Amino acid sequence: MRTALRLLAVLALGGALLAVAPGVAQAATAVDGYVWADQPSTPSYTVTHSWKRNSTGGDIRVDRASAGVYAVRFVGMGVPGGVAHARPYGSLNTALCTIANWVSSGGDEVVNVRCFTAAGVPADSRFTISFTNQATGVGTFAYLWANQTSPPLDVPYTPSNSYRYDSTGVTPQVWRQSVGVYMMTIGAVDAHYPLTHHDGVYQVTAYGTAAVRCEVHGENDEMPTPIAVFCTDHAGTLVDSRFSVTYAHSVSVLGTAAVAANGHFGYFADDPTTWFVNGFWNAGGAPTVTRFAAGRYQVSFPGLSIVGGHAVAGSRGNPFTYCLVASWSASAVNVHCFDRVTDTLTDSEFNTAFTA
Repeated sequence: MRTALRLLAVLALGGALLAVAPGVAQAATAVDGYVWADQPSTPSYTVTHSWKRNSTGGDIRVDRASAGVYAVRFVGMGVPGGVAHARPYGSLNTALCTIANWVSSGGDEVVNVRCFTAAGVPADSRFTISFTNQATGVGTFAYLWANQTSPPLDVPYTPSNSYRYDSTGVTPQVWRQSVGVYMMTIGAVDAHYPLTHHDGVYQVTAYGTAAVRCEVHGENDEMPTPIAVFCTDHAGTLVDSRFSVTYAHSVSVLGTAAVAANGHFGYFADDPTTWFVNGFWNAGGAPTVTRFAAGRYQVSFPGLSIVGGHAVAGSRGNPFTYCLVASWSASAVNVHCFDRVTDTLTDSEFNTAFTA
């Protein structure tokens, strides 16, 4: 299934940068990290399990201020710019989690997260989170912070210069097509047009303190390639929002050359028995998908064996669903997908990635 959203305007440039940015610039150093926040009600803890990474070797601490309000501190990773993502984690978890902001503080990188129930009420939840400012030397990699909530319709703007990167050197563009519906062009995607531009993996996270989900819809088959993002509130109603985006092709979702795998899973004619996969990056070959029931899938990566690691997943090709990681093992990721209005399990195309 291919996205067929219309490209309304790509010629005009406009929009001012917001005065408040996610972080504070300090010395530029390449860093990356991730963590599975597995103690949702604990006031403060230093992560000791294997499902974490801090490229500086420092600790990772999670502080809970109140229900659903978390600060994740990557000790020693404080840098300017970069990009952060968060996602609820767990079987049948219909929570929402957003990035409230990220900031360099005392040499550390602090990523603030907000989580909510499916009804939009602040609530504790397990989640996964990542941060990177890597400039990759392999594959194609890009990230951006779409820093304008409600820019004029159909008027492209350049996302915040301090919070974007593209390994191709091409400047991204973002514009609002309608309430809650955004389009963007990314050089790292265009670099693979027309044969493999569907193969990369996206991460999209709503930015702010409101209960909002943002998911990538997919790419048009044209050049430059417009990519759609849909943002909805807890009830599934389209709403305007800022958001962060990462795109990785033949490289990990952190922009590193670590052992990793990814895949975009779709099906033909709305028939979930006709799965196909676009894109993979691991020595064992193409991944496979097993559908256990509506909205419940397992993606297996042959030849991959990761101790700990970090897994991500998101809806793709369907603006009416959202997806997340239910669990993962050394070589497989379990993904659950839900209807964005009813929060019930439903079939959806999705992408997923797994990295050491």
